[in-house]
Amino acid sequence: MRFLRPFHKKYLFYLLGFIAVMLFFGIFGGRSLMQIYHLKEEREKIGIGNARLREENQKLAEQIERMKHHKKEEVERIAREELGLVKKGELVYKFE
Repeated sequence: MRFLRPFHKKYLFYLLGFIAVMLFFGIFGGRSLMQIYHLKEEREKIGIGNARLREENQKLAEQIERMKHHKKEEVERIAREELGLVKKGELVYKFE
């Protein structure tokens, strides 16, 4: 390697060191690949949460519409299903 005199070897060493440092910061630095990966994972989790909330909102909107049209029946259904209430004189059988 005659063309790589000691002067050139020194610059080649610096260049390789610079590239290594840039790769390190590119992978682990402030706006690094690792951070981008974690942000993508977080975005997916938030997207799943948003979908779940949209579904819940849709169910609540449907419940509101039912209450507007059939208030008495809907209130009774909610009282029975969600609160476990019974009418006076009814018997409740619980099975395990």
